[in-house]
Amino acid sequence: MEVSQPQSISNIRMPEVPRTKISTLLPIQRSELLAVSMAFAWFFMIMFSYQILRPIRESLVSELENSEKSWLFFAVFGVMIFAVPVYAKFIAILGRKGLILWLINLFTVSILLFAWWNYSGGGKPMIRCFFVWVGVFNLYATSLVWSVLTDLFSNEQSKRLFGPIASGATVGAIAGSFLAIQAKMLGNTNMLLVAAGTLEACLLFAFGLEYATRRWPVQQKSQPIQSGMLDGFREIRNSRYLLQIVLFIALISYFGTTIYSQITDVAKLTITDQGQRTAFFAKLNLFVQIGVLLAQSLIIGPVMRRWGLSVALTIIPIVAAGCFMVMGFDSSLATIGFVDVISRIVTYGFSVPSREVLFTVVSRDAKYKSKNVIDTMVIRGTDSIASSAFAALKPLVSITTLCWLMLPLTILWVINAKWLGREQSRLAELEKGNS
Repeated sequence: MEVSQPQSISNIRMPEVPRTKISTLLPIQRSELLAVSMAFAWFFMIMFSYQILRPIRESLVSELENSEKSWLFFAVFGVMIFAVPVYAKFIAILGRKGLILWLINLFTVSILLFAWWNYSGGGKPMIRCFFVWVGVFNLYATSLVWSVLTDLFSNEQSKRLFGPIASGATVGAIAGSFLAIQAKMLGNTNMLLVAAGTLEACLLFAFGLEYATRRWPVQQKSQPIQSGMLDGFREIRNSRYLLQIVLFIALISYFGTTIYSQITDVAKLTITDQGQRTAFFAKLNLFVQIGVLLAQSLIIGPVMRRWGLSVALTIIPIVAAGCFMVMGFDSSLATIGFVDVISRIVTYGFSVPSREVLFTVVSRDAKYKSKNVIDTMVIRGTDSIASSAFAALKPLVSITTLCWLMLPLTILWVINAKWLGREQSRLAELEKGNS
C-alpha cells in the first residue's frame, strides 16, 4: 500500500514546547503523541483479539484426527496463494481508508458467524472452517496495520516510533491471553463475541490515527514494488544467500508445526473439556508472550552485539535439538507444553529479529519479492509438509521415537545457520566497503 508519506517531522521548524513526561523516556515528539497512542491501541486491540481466537482454534482442532489436521494445513496454504493477489487488488480498488473499513468489518462479521455456528453445535465442519479462517486472519491482521503505518510515518519517524508502537502488539497479546484463560468460565461462544467486539474497536483507533496525522506535511514516497510469485521465485533461484534463508525459515516452520501437531494430539487425550483445553492453550500463549517480550528486550540485542548474528541464529536449532531430546524421554502433556513455550519464545524472540537482519544486505527488490514467496509458499507449504509427515509417521512410531528421528535435521539446521551468519557479515562488510 504505497501512497504519499509524511515528511520527516524533525525537518520541520516548530515552536518550542515543553517536553512531556513520556518524551523524556521515549523518542516521541509532542506532536506525535496522539498518532503513536492511536497506533499503539490499534496494535493492542488486534493482538488482543487474535490471542483470544488462537487458543480457541487449538482447543477445537484437538478434536480432529491427525490426517484431518494435515489437510487443513494444505487448505490454509491454498487459501493463502489465492488471498495474496486478492488483497493487492483490494488495496488498489478501495484505497487505505476503504480497505481498513471493509477488511475489519469483514473479519468482525466472520467472527460473529463463527460464534453463532459454535453456539448451534457446528461440529467438525465449523472447526475446519475456523482453522483456515484464523490462518488467513493471522496473515492480514498485522499486515494491515503495518501497511498503514508505513504510509503515514516517514522513514525517520519509523526508526524512532515503530518500536514503541509494536510493543502494543505484545501488551495486547499478553492481555488477550489473560482473558482467554477464563475460557472455561465464559465458554468459547462468549469468547468469540469478545474477540469480535475488540476487533471492531480497531476502527476507532485506525481512524483516530488518520485524524492524528491529517495535518502532517507529506512527501512522495518511492514507487511501490509490483511483483508476483514468479518474480519472487526468480530472485530466490538466482541467489544462494536467499536459498539458504528459505531453508532456514522452512526448518523453523517445520520445527514449530511438528510440536504443534504433537501438543494438540496429546491435549485431546489428556483434557476432554473444550473450555479447559482453551484455557490450557491460553496459559501457554501467555507464557510465550511474556518470554518473547523479555527475549527481544533483554537477550537478543546483547547476544547479536557481543557474539554476532551467527551465534544468535545457531541458538535456534540448538534449542530445537534440546526440545526434541526432552520429548524423546517424556511425551506427557506437561513436558510438551513446556517445550512448546520454549520453542515459540526462541522462534519469535530470536528468529524474527534475526531474519530482518539477514534481509538488510539484499536489495529492496529482492527483499520484498522474496518475502512475498516466503510468507506464503515457504511458511505455509512447510506447515503442510510437516503436518502430513507427522500424520503419516504417527501410526508407525511413537511420539518419543519421532522426536529422536528429528535430531539429524537439526544438524543440517546448525550448518545452515552458521553459514548464513558468516555470509551476512561478509555481505555487510562488502556493502560498507562499496559505500
